[in-house]
Amino acid sequence: MRLSFVVIFWIITIFLALCLVSISAGYFNFDLQHHFLMSKQDLIHNPIWLGNFYVHLFGGILAVLSGLFLFFNKLIPFTSQLHKGLGRTYVFAILFLSGPTGFYLSIFAEGGAAASVGFLLMSSAWMFITYKAVDKIVKGDLEGHNRWMIRSYCFTLSGVTLRIMTPLGISVFDFDYETNFIVTAYFPWLFNMLIAEFILRFKARTANELNLT
Repeated sequence: MRLSFVVIFWIITIFLALCLVSISAGYFNFDLQHHFLMSKQDLIHNPIWLGNFYVHLFGGILAVLSGLFLFFNKLIPFTSQLHKGLGRTYVFAILFLSGPTGFYLSIFAEGGAAASVGFLLMSSAWMFITYKAVDKIVKGDLEGHNRWMIRSYCFTLSGVTLRIMTPLGISVFDFDYETNFIVTAYFPWLFNMLIAEFILRFKARTANELNLT
């Protein structure tokens, strides 16, 4: 039963991760009339904003793809050079690409100051959690590293929750345009942090049960 749950969980996770990559990659046709950019017509001719936007997307794609494979130890052993290379790519993508550009882009978020603060907190928390994962492995704490990486990757997939929540906020919960942006600035990453803690508790309970048998 537990094995079936884990398999289903990973199938859903991989599917959603690839959907997020596909959506982000779609912007690299550089069509300035593409989806989200339609609401940013006053900014798309600002090279600094546009550059940050594309770096943010590229870093997110790198983080989602490189991070996904880090959890399959049977496929890519933890001690292998490939795992270390993917790990460095993942950390670089967050701490030097998507995280910092997220700070800049949050200033221009729809929904005013409340939404901007939410996205600033999102970028800060994402970078901090990922840094903690790095700090743990540098100190040789493998278990701590694993826990913080689970939190970090759940946070990385906040983009999935955001894209699900955005249309639901308007069509299901009947939020107005500004309120919807404010909600999506906080709900996705807070919700994904709860998922991370649920996963950690599930893993701990499973490990305890195996030790007792």
